[in-house]
Amino acid sequence: MNSIRTKTTLITVASIVLAVTVTAVLAINAIIDIGKKSSDQILRLLCETGEKNLDAYFDSVEHAVATVSSYAETDLEETDSLELESHMERFNTFFRKVASQTNGVLTYYYRIDPAFSKESKGFWYVNEEGTGFVEHEVTDITSYDTTDTSALVWFTVPKMTGKSVWLQPYFTENLDVLVLSYNVPIYQFGRFVGVIGIETDYNIISEIVNSIELYDNGYAFINEDNGDIICHPNINVETITGPNKPKVPEGLLSSESVITYTFEDVEKQAVWLRQGNGMRLNVTVPVSEDKRRLGEHRVEDSYCLCGAAYRVHPYHYPFFRAYHQAAAGAYQGCGTGY
Repeated sequence: MNSIRTKTTLITVASIVLAVTVTAVLAINAIIDIGKKSSDQILRLLCETGEKNLDAYFDSVEHAVATVSSYAETDLEETDSLELESHMERFNTFFRKVASQTNGVLTYYYRIDPAFSKESKGFWYVNEEGTGFVEHEVTDITSYDTTDTSALVWFTVPKMTGKSVWLQPYFTENLDVLVLSYNVPIYQFGRFVGVIGIETDYNIISEIVNSIELYDNGYAFINEDNGDIICHPNINVETITGPNKPKVPEGLLSSESVITYTFEDVEKQAVWLRQGNGMRLNVTVPVSEDKRRLGEHRVEDSYCLCGAAYRVHPYHYPFFRAYHQAAAGAYQGCGTGY
């Protein structure tokens, strides 16, 4: 009788232990899957937030230049070649007001193509000290071939492509200030007149990018479609603007939404989004840090599952006491505690 009762009890206990163990394993696997998805979601959320902040700034600059270029072309429709200087004076007053109301504008300019007018050069105003825009001597365009897009790119690229363009960071001529510029071609009845542009403080976008951090070594950076790095917290700006521009690591130009790649022998995971101006914002983190954080949560959740299982029945005490000790030891091994 006692033998039958003992066997029944052992079978019951074994069945419960097996059921709880299987449930715990399935639950832990589910936790791992959820944790992995949560990690990707954190990267994406940071990337989306950064993308929105950067696009808001880029859009404000594009809107400002679009507003003044529309004004310029409308005014040109009512201006003949003999009244070009009067057009420039009217337009400068309007451009100054718009530039003053746009955050981060260091310079604004309206340059006339020598092929359109040999008398009128246009103008260039700078606000380097933050005290207001002051007229600055303009670059002599006549010393350049304006069909050669490898030089004087802020002028030649819009002229030859007929499109608005954001240029990569450069130190603006004569001022030695790092800027990004947005440039728009201007026409009079289909004839190319010149270029309107704004140079903005590079520090504005670098501050937005540098504010994006994750764990100990996660960060964000911007690159062009060709792989040229535009803004990176760990790369000196002198390198970014030099002749040998740094490129993103191999694999980072993938169209996949989540990318795993290796940089300086460190495996990393990145999420990227395209900016409205065509640039790519990336948020990246070492895979080891991602796994470590996931491991901490995994052990903690496993420990909680074991504790819950222990409270199911006192018969389980010896089994779950050992399970508790193992899980607690693993959790403490992660360098953290409750």
